[in-house]
Amino acid sequence: MAKIALLIGVSEYEPGLNPLPAAVKDIEALRRVLQDPDMGDFNELKSLKNPEPQTMQYEIEALFSERTKEDLILFYFSGHGIKDDTGNLYFATRATKKNSKGELVRSTAVPANFIHEVMKRSRAKRQVIILDCCFSGAFDPILSAKNDDSVDLQGQLGSEGRVVLTSSSSTEYSFEQDGSELSVYTRYLVEGIETGAGDLNKDGQVSILELHEFATSKIQEVIPSMTPKIIVLRDKGFEIILAKAKSIPIPVLETIQTKIHIGEIKLEYSKKLTNTRYYNPIPSLLQPFESFISRLAERLGEYSVKYLSNNTGDTAATVQNFILEVIRQTSDADLVFVMQRVENQNSWNIKAQSNFSEIIDDDAYANILKNKILSNIPINSIFTSDHQGIYRIHYDEQESASKAFILIPLDTLDNEFILVCGLLKDSYLLSDAYCTIISSFYEASQELYLQPTRVEATILDNLKKNYGFVPFSFYEKRFNLFCDRLAKIIIYFEPILDLDTFSISGWEALARDPDSLIAPVDLFYAAELWGRKFTIELDQVLLNLAADSYRRALIEAKQSRSHEILPLSVNVYPESLMRTAYFETVREIVKEGTSNHITAKKLILEISEKTDLPIYQDGVKLKSPLDTFKVRLSKYVQELKIKFGIDDFGVGYASVSRLAGLNPPYVKIDREILYQEPVNVIIGFVQKIVATTNPLNPASIIVEGLDENSPVTLNQLKKLGISYVQGHIIGKAEPTIYRLSQEKSEFLRKQILGK
Repeated sequence: MAKIALLIGVSEYEPGLNPLPAAVKDIEALRRVLQDPDMGDFNELKSLKNPEPQTMQYEIEALFSERTKEDLILFYFSGHGIKDDTGNLYFATRATKKNSKGELVRSTAVPANFIHEVMKRSRAKRQVIILDCCFSGAFDPILSAKNDDSVDLQGQLGSEGRVVLTSSSSTEYSFEQDGSELSVYTRYLVEGIETGAGDLNKDGQVSILELHEFATSKIQEVIPSMTPKIIVLRDKGFEIILAKAKSIPIPVLETIQTKIHIGEIKLEYSKKLTNTRYYNPIPSLLQPFESFISRLAERLGEYSVKYLSNNTGDTAATVQNFILEVIRQTSDADLVFVMQRVENQNSWNIKAQSNFSEIIDDDAYANILKNKILSNIPINSIFTSDHQGIYRIHYDEQESASKAFILIPLDTLDNEFILVCGLLKDSYLLSDAYCTIISSFYEASQELYLQPTRVEATILDNLKKNYGFVPFSFYEKRFNLFCDRLAKIIIYFEPILDLDTFSISGWEALARDPDSLIAPVDLFYAAELWGRKFTIELDQVLLNLAADSYRRALIEAKQSRSHEILPLSVNVYPESLMRTAYFETVREIVKEGTSNHITAKKLILEISEKTDLPIYQDGVKLKSPLDTFKVRLSKYVQELKIKFGIDDFGVGYASVSRLAGLNPPYVKIDREILYQEPVNVIIGFVQKIVATTNPLNPASIIVEGLDENSPVTLNQLKKLGISYVQGHIIGKAEPTIYRLSQEKSEFLRKQILGK
């Protein structure tokens, strides 16, 4: 086995391309650590500085020619990466130039496609590409040429056994850092090898994945917006060992004679989520799945655009088959299918399946599945809380390779499971994370009818739920999906009825999905699952949207005079109320002259009981969260003259102490209370609390969710002392506001009076 490397650096260019002085220094620094027998220990290593196109192509072809299967080949390039007007990628040489129109003269650069071809012909199974490129356009290895700012690197440089490291993602430039002789990306690659810091698992070796994660964490300390990428195809490349870590003598343990005294240490608090100035995050086992999840969503989107937009009338079975085909292609599996248990029988049938891989024999494979994989599987070994799935390794004599068969249970009462056939036995996909991703993808794709962004969001939600902590790139991706979904939400208004006057006394702003016209529960679930950043974004957007929609609804209803404008209630999470950003949003809305202005006395913020009060502030645990929260609410009341209510009392984190402690002007009793026995005792209990807390001005109680089938009538609520009610019996939520018709008003009057 030999380790061979070619390092190319181009720092000098023709007019039209900026010089990159660090490029030639990059290859010298990398050469130093790669040729060191205690680190890279490469057998052959050649450097090429500022080459002409023909020379560069010759040396690249020579690098991959006449190699054995066991060789490790490394190709490194530091310089400009350029794409032509058709989106094809080129690597710049000393002679690279552009014509008078600013277009690349292709003959002066080396096309990525050329490199792909020579690598594909090479017998070496382990091939590493490292690109520290300053691109003139954007660059994305996953999304192939979706716009003018992307290059399909995976398509142009991808093949089995190859791993690609890139210094930037699809919308960034890779650049040199001021004050450093080396480019920032290469500097940290060298540091990871030279210091041994790239050996994250401390096994004495630096793998490609470890080096990528080390360099990424170091880069984001100094340039948070720069996000290096790792690309592998056919599940190979993550664990290629690039270098050895220098051994450090183990000190002899001695008995501690004295204790260290360092006094009080103050923790530093930063509002930046990615602040890792001195420390690196523990590597996540989920990180390798980032590109896999993206590819699943991308392929699903291609199907949605191609078929669903043409109204082909695909049956549920057809859709299921395609979903499994997406899983097969993305996983590089032989076959994927769903097994369904026959009702009242101890047997299984195939419910849906993907296509076969082109390289397998259908009949022979069926025999393997029946007699080797699916025979005598205990049901309780598949459906159990102990693991996400099970697998079996089978040696394929035709391909002379061992392959894994994974059985993934579906949440269908022990009735169905997915079987993924023919993964490589050492595939990184052989993990519980993969099982979570696949089951989430299959179920969400059907439930959400092939909406790729929402399916991807569901996968990330399930990973977050199962693992707690996820890589920051997952967090950012989920937040972007969250914001995109949030931007499509519309506002409907539900009336609140005054039982004393038989008229509408206010409106509650309710978020609605524009397609289904029901509450977007996925958004609320995500906000509560992912935390502060999501809840604040949700509450700010919905408050602004509610205010603007209400203003337009008032204009349409010709209700512009002060006495005609009724109070508007908008829900908010307790966490958001503690944040300055939300406070300033409210301040802007109640300020005179703003486009979506609402006077303070017409705005009621309803505090959701579905989440607990914040227990931390600026990283410090609060001694009394309730007292701190009350102080915060008083700021809204005193400075902005805002009124508050409690929403959904009776569910979630609702408590007597929270109700009594906050003493809000309005309390909404959740509709579930109406179905409890005896309801009159429960309502009376709430009334007693608010009366005792503030006897001079007790809170108004609003019962919500009342409809024609509710076990309590309007007349009964009136007799219990309830003054306000909302629900479908009054009127369903609509995008407009209105006055009750004479007929509706008379109907409600009779209901209230018990006539």
